[in-house]
Amino acid sequence: MVFILSQNPHNPQLTYSHTYDQILRERRLAPDSSVILLVPPELDALCAAHILTTLFFRDDVNLRTIPVAGYPSLQTAKQELLQSANQLHTIILLNIGSLLDITSEEWFGEFPSRVTIHIIDSARPFELRNLFGAPPLPTDDGEEKLGPRVVIWDDGHAETLKEERAAFDAMEYGVDSDSEDDSEEDISDSENEEDYEEDENGGRKRRRSGSDDGSQRRRRRRTRENADAQRLSREDRQHHRMVIADHYNSGTHHGQSAAGVAYMLCVARECADNDLLWLAILGLTHQYLSSSITREQYDHFYEIFNDEVARLNPPITNVARGRGDDAGVRPSTEFRFTLLQKWNLYDAMVHSGYVANKLALWKEEGTKKLSRILTKMGLSIQQSQQTYIYMNADLREKLPDQLEAIAPESGLIELVYPSFTKSFGNEMPRTCAADVLAGVGALLEAARGVKLTVEVEGGKGGGELFGSEKIWDLKKDGLGGRGKENIQPNSEMRTDGEGAARVGAIEDRPDVNVGMDDDGIIIDGQKAWIQNFWAAFDAVGSNTALLRKSLPLAISLQRAIVRQGCAILSKRLVKFYTEFRYVKITEGPDLATFAHPSTLTRLTLWLVEATRDRIPKVHIARMSRRSKKASYPFVVACLNERTGTYVVVGVTGAPEMGEVRKNHFGSAFIEAKQRSHARTRHGTFTTSVIEVNGSDLAAFIDALEDGCEG
Repeated sequence: MVFILSQNPHNPQLTYSHTYDQILRERRLAPDSSVILLVPPELDALCAAHILTTLFFRDDVNLRTIPVAGYPSLQTAKQELLQSANQLHTIILLNIGSLLDITSEEWFGEFPSRVTIHIIDSARPFELRNLFGAPPLPTDDGEEKLGPRVVIWDDGHAETLKEERAAFDAMEYGVDSDSEDDSEEDISDSENEEDYEEDENGGRKRRRSGSDDGSQRRRRRRTRENADAQRLSREDRQHHRMVIADHYNSGTHHGQSAAGVAYMLCVARECADNDLLWLAILGLTHQYLSSSITREQYDHFYEIFNDEVARLNPPITNVARGRGDDAGVRPSTEFRFTLLQKWNLYDAMVHSGYVANKLALWKEEGTKKLSRILTKMGLSIQQSQQTYIYMNADLREKLPDQLEAIAPESGLIELVYPSFTKSFGNEMPRTCAADVLAGVGALLEAARGVKLTVEVEGGKGGGELFGSEKIWDLKKDGLGGRGKENIQPNSEMRTDGEGAARVGAIEDRPDVNVGMDDDGIIIDGQKAWIQNFWAAFDAVGSNTALLRKSLPLAISLQRAIVRQGCAILSKRLVKFYTEFRYVKITEGPDLATFAHPSTLTRLTLWLVEATRDRIPKVHIARMSRRSKKASYPFVVACLNERTGTYVVVGVTGAPEMGEVRKNHFGSAFIEAKQRSHARTRHGTFTTSVIEVNGSDLAAFIDALEDGCEG
């Protein structure tokens, strides 16, 4: 096992570029084999997958991309790959595997040692065995041992784990002091065996003294010295156990995005371009907007990417300014308003968690405050509800200065953050990273599997089509996805005779066949989440038409999140436990929508953001009593009517925007399951998301509370 870095002056062989060269060499030795890419339905992983797909395509490497939604589907994929293990050499896990013991029999331990498992995962903490464990070695007869090699693509985090590595090495290779007598007996036995040899009749006789006898004594002395050096006292062993336990119980946090790591490989190989840089920017922006990294971390990587933008994009000249075919990436300053460029100012502000927090928009007084702010800016309600791109140009140009002057009166002092935009030529106006992520994320969560209505283009505030809506259906619009040029070899995406992917919303139509299995909804013979995966995969890539069409779906999904969040707050459905807040959702028009773990997580993050400044001080003190830093834990459970289970999400909020707290709900959920004996299932790779049997939920939440109090 080994970890590699983007740059490593101490060992140039342990770098991204050198490791990629090894993959290419192994590919040339087995030209008929494919590199396997295991990708979860997660935005950062999708971006990283696109970057690696581009690199491997340029180097003429066969690549097979397999979507894996969670641990059950990873097991299925593993069993399938195991059948052709003799033809494999490289398996890459994207945002998967940070806490998996890869070489165990449960996962990839049955694969031969010539197979290398590469892990590119932003989640922390890491499984120490993957970082510091001994690699598999050939047997004496030259045959391979079971157990693959593991390579961690690290961002420098592993080098900070010096105490954890010392504890792991001591526990893995040290000698327990309790075994001292056994060790002495072993040494004594070895001495006896060395001092005697068999005679011709099978008896034993003492060896002759001389140089051999001296070498044996020196060998015995070194054996005793090594045993003494590796022997651990009970106190040392207990200390090492505590260090390792603290490492695994430290809570989930994140380092550099998987897309960022993949882009650093492109930089090292001098093949970076605007499209690859944009994908890395999307990965970073997703981490920031999902509260996976702090503002400090975001600013650090923003500066790196800003330098890359300057390097890859020449300054805009007067001649080039305004050209529709400018596909460059540019720095920008973005409002914390949801999909502002594709929506209208009023709704974009209403559906922002930050604005909701400052103005309490779930209350009537909150909406009146927002109206007063807009009035002070010289905007009527009709103007503010007009589609943003069709607003008067002078009003749009003055908007940043007006907000900066007026909004602080209502506590809106952090309305903007630095970001980037990309032009898509004549196919789509210049769009910021957050809006692209909203569209692609909506496809991942709701392209198929739920029924949502969307507002048609040119709808509210746009003229004669005012207020018109329709059912979301990619297939009917003719924009659903995967053209022949985008189909991956051996992918799990089926197409119709014309090559257009069969994706769309569930509707009561005779041509749609809907079913269920343990892994979710099946539509037209294929799992809905897989169809959503490939739709999102194409949208974040080259299918700009699909990306543009996904934005109304993103708006509809954000409406559902805010509608549900406001209902929870206005009806006072939040229950305060000792160390976390809790909400159970059992009804509502969007119930099926929130059965998706990602959508439910977004709702939980919105609730954390909307109530950040509105928690009674007594509850803040109780929820933060076991931590040096204040935290606002929130647990939300949503009923999945199809399965009779509850999807449960745990988020650890921070008191200030831009701060992040490590998420301890992964280990807390495991303890609650053991205490309550609840029937649960981890259907995703996010440890803070769990599925609980409906009849066991109450006992599970009570056990979660008891565990937190303990």
